[in-house]
Amino acid sequence: MQPMTMKKQKFSEVVKRIWKIAAPYWAYSKERWGSLILLAVNVFVMVFQTRVGVRMTIWNRDWLNAFQTYDAEMWKQQIVVFLLVGAASTFTGSLNSYIQSWIQIRWRRWMTARYINYWLEGSTHYRMQLTGNETDNPDQRIAEDISQFIGSTWTFSFSFVQNIISLVTYVIMLYDLSLTIPLFLGGRDWSFPGYFVVISVIWAAVETVITHLIGKPLSRLNYDQQMYAANFRFALVRVRECSEQIALLRGEDVEHGRLMRSFGDIIVNQFRLMGRNLFYGIVQGFLSYVDAMMYTFLLGPSYFYYGAISGYGVFQQIATAFLNVVTGLKWFVTNYGMLAVYVAVIDRLYAFNNNYNLTQDVTQNSKIRIEEGDEDQIVIKHPDVDLPTGKRQISANDVVIKRGEKVLVKGRTGAGKTTVFRVISGIWPFGEGEIVLPKDKKVMILPQKPYFPIGTLADAITYPEPSGTYSREQMVRVLQLVGMPELAMRLDEYGHWNMMMSGGEQQRLGIARALLFNPEYLFFDEATASMDEPSELELYTMLSEEMKGSAIISIGHRSSLAQFHDRTLFAEKEPDGHYLFRENYHPDDEDEDEPTPAR
Repeated sequence: MQPMTMKKQKFSEVVKRIWKIAAPYWAYSKERWGSLILLAVNVFVMVFQTRVGVRMTIWNRDWLNAFQTYDAEMWKQQIVVFLLVGAASTFTGSLNSYIQSWIQIRWRRWMTARYINYWLEGSTHYRMQLTGNETDNPDQRIAEDISQFIGSTWTFSFSFVQNIISLVTYVIMLYDLSLTIPLFLGGRDWSFPGYFVVISVIWAAVETVITHLIGKPLSRLNYDQQMYAANFRFALVRVRECSEQIALLRGEDVEHGRLMRSFGDIIVNQFRLMGRNLFYGIVQGFLSYVDAMMYTFLLGPSYFYYGAISGYGVFQQIATAFLNVVTGLKWFVTNYGMLAVYVAVIDRLYAFNNNYNLTQDVTQNSKIRIEEGDEDQIVIKHPDVDLPTGKRQISANDVVIKRGEKVLVKGRTGAGKTTVFRVISGIWPFGEGEIVLPKDKKVMILPQKPYFPIGTLADAITYPEPSGTYSREQMVRVLQLVGMPELAMRLDEYGHWNMMMSGGEQQRLGIARALLFNPEYLFFDEATASMDEPSELELYTMLSEEMKGSAIISIGHRSSLAQFHDRTLFAEKEPDGHYLFRENYHPDDEDEDEPTPAR
C-alpha cells in the first residue's frame, strides 16, 4: 500500500464531509423516522439531565451551608433532596446511554449495508483498484471506520449539544451571581454586570488557541497510524493466504523482515504520537490547574477580606458555575485529541466515497457498451481496449463467436488476452467498442485461480449460487466427471478450500462448478494451466462430450489444445506497441495469462 496524502482542511470542509457521509441516513433513508423518534426522546432526556445537574449544584450549596451554620433541619431536608436528585440522575443517565446505543446500532447496520453495496455492486470492488489508490484497505473502512465514525459523530454531536444546553444554563446562573457578588482585586471593586462571564470567555479563548497550536499535528499522526495498522494487517493476511508459496520458497526470513518493517512504521509513528500527546497532556494538565486556581484567585479577596460572599456554599456555587462555563466554552480544547482521531476517520470514509464516485464516473462514461442481441452469438464490434493509463493495449476487427464454437486465444504475455475476457464480462471500462451478448443465455468465465468462499464444499462448488440450487446427485456427478469422486463424501465439510487444495484440484472444482452452471458460453482463462497435460486433455475431452452445444473460448499455450478448438484468435504485436487480434495460428508463440492488477 502506498501512503496517501491527507490534505489540510478548514473547519467548514470537515463539517461538509461529515454531512456528506451522515446525511444519506438521517435525511433520505427509510429507517430515519424510527431513529428520529428515538433522537427526540434522547434530547428530552438530555435536557432533563441538565436540569438535574443544575439542581445538584443548588443542593451542594445548601448542603455546605447547612454544615457551616449547624442547621440540622436543613441537613435532614437535603438528605431527602440528594436521594431524589441522585435517583433521577442515575436513571436518566442509564436511559440516555441505552437510547444512544440503540440508535447507533440502527445507523451502523444501515451504513454498513450501504458501503458493502457500494463496494460490491457492479464489480466496483475490482474497478476501484484500477481508477485510483485512495481506497487502501476498504475492508477496514467498512468494518472499523464506519463504527468509529458513528460512535464519534454521536458522542461529539450530543456532547456538543448537551454542552450548549449546560453552557447556556450556567452562563445565566453566573451572570445572575455576578450582579450580587463584587470582584475585589487590589483593594478595588472591579465588578460589572456579567464580569464572570466575560472573564470565562476570554480565558477559554486563550486556552483554545494554545491547545490548537500544540495539538494540530495530532490529526495527521492519527491518520497515518490507522493507515500503517491497516497495511500491517493486510500484510499478515497476505502471508496467511500465500503460506504454501512462501514455505516452498523458504521465504520466511524475507517475510519476517517485510512484516517487521511494516510493523516498524506503526512503532515509529506511535512514538511520534506519544511525544505529541505528552506535550499536549502536560499543557492540558497545567491549564486544568489554572482553571481550578482562577476562581479561587478571583473570589478569595471577596470571601476572606471583604466578607462579600455569604457562606462557603455560595462560594462553591460560584466556583461550580464558573468551571462549567469555562469547560463549556473550551469544548473543542477538551476533545481535541479525540477530534483528531475523528477527522482521520472522516478522511478515510470520504476517500472511499470519492473513489466510489470516480469509479462510477469512469464506468458510466465508458465507451465500451454491453448490449443484448436476439441472435445466439457473441459479437465484439470494433474493440479498442486501453490500459487505465489511457494507452492502447488491444484492438481487433469484429469478432463473432457463435453458440457451439470452440475458440482458442493465443498470444504473448501481456498481450491483453485476459483483458479481452474482462471486457466481455463488463468489468473493464477503458476503451471503446460494443459487446453484444445473446439475450437470456448464460455466460461464465473461469479464471486461472478459482475463488471458493469459506464454507462447506457444496457452497464452494455451487458459488455464486446457493448450494440448495442443485441436488446432491448433481454435485456428486460433476465431481466424478472432473476426476474427484472422493470429495463426494465431503460435501458438508466446512473449510477454507483455497488453502486446503492444490492449484490443479482447485481448477478441477472450478470446472465442476461450470458443469453445474452449464452455460451456453464458457470462457477458460488458463483454467487448466495448473494441471498436467494428460489431465488437461482428459478434461477437455470430457467437456467436448458434456458441453457439445456450448461455446468454449480458451486462453491456452499448450499445442495439444488445438485439437479441441475450431478457431484460433492470435494477438499480434503492432509497431506502436498494442496488440491486434487476428484469426490465424502461430505455433511457435506461447502465451501465458497476464496478471490481475495489484490490489
